Amino acid sequence: MPTPNATLPPVLNVAVVGAGRMGRHHARIYRQLSTANLLAVVDPNLAAAQRLADEFNCRALADVEQLFAIAEPLHAATIATPTVTHRAIAESLAPHGVHLLIEKPLAPTLADAEAIVELARRNNCVLQVGHSERFNPVVLALRQYTLAPQFIEVTRISPMTFRSIDIGVVLDMMIHDIDIVHHLVRSPVKSVAAVGVNVIGKYEDVANVRLAFANGCVANLTASRLALKTERRMRLFSPDCYVSADYQKKAGVVIRRTANEAELEMVRAKMAANETADLSQIDYTKLVNYEELIVEDREPLRMELESFLTSVLTGREPEVTGSDGCAAVDIAMRITESIAEHQWQINQHQAKQ
Repeated sequence: MPTPNATLPPVLNVAVVGAGRMGRHHARIYRQLSTANLLAVVDPNLAAAQRLADEFNCRALADVEQLFAIAEPLHAATIATPTVTHRAIAESLAPHGVHLLIEKPLAPTLADAEAIVELARRNNCVLQVGHSERFNPVVLALRQYTLAPQFIEVTRISPMTFRSIDIGVVLDMMIHDIDIVHHLVRSPVKSVAAVGVNVIGKYEDVANVRLAFANGCVANLTASRLALKTERRMRLFSPDCYVSADYQKKAGVVIRRTANEAELEMVRAKMAANETADLSQIDYTKLVNYEELIVEDREPLRMELESFLTSVLTGREPEVTGSDGCAAVDIAMRITESIAEHQWQINQHQAKQ
């Protein structure tokens, strides 16, 4: 873990590598933050980089090596390029001591992800992985509760945007939920059973997976980029509470059984005495504690970048570490392998349709 660098200025010189949709958002927010000075946007498509540079008043460069010809020292950078390029770009930046925020997924393979983590460690660089859903206000609001998940169900669906078509829906969309679920469960994945279908391109566009963890928790994750609507929901069941969270609407509820314990004991006693007893008159809502999540409506990506810069300035461990990124890639790879191994039996009539 990097140590605090007393030589760093309070305002860090930063760059964004990648002039696509996510690169634009990173550049926009860096320009707004008081702890960042946006030096440049880098992209092999110099025209695309120039459009962002004009919009956010910084330089446009075609190659990361050009960053080190600038008079001002570069302290930190976002890598928001296609996943297959992450390792090579990190290898160009980290040896110069540049702290890195790398968009999710960290890498296309576990070997590449681990190599990036080792690269950052060797060069004493902060490495934060861009799982911005960790900074979703709903996810942050759940921190006040002690959760021991036994079953989790997650749905993340949206229409096709034709972005990130160089990877499948598992690495494109489900990776968010893989990271969150793994973070909540805090146990190794014991088994993976997945199915996926590619409709538009080379990689899966719809996927469902059942993850069984070593501690007994089971998670069912569904992702689709072929839906006609956008939905991002999580339902979590634990011995003491039920959570329903809507990431898109930034809202959620927590239902806990610990409230009105005396009444609950009375109901249990009646059920034990007579399993056929008529309990229909009991108001279930009075037996539990129903709470709406108190959610602070802030932009997750802005909080992510603020957290990253704070880690650079203080040496604090990033909210989403390189190890977290590796774990997410590892699970995602196991899911895609399970999808590839799934055997479809299609009869001749179906094949002709």
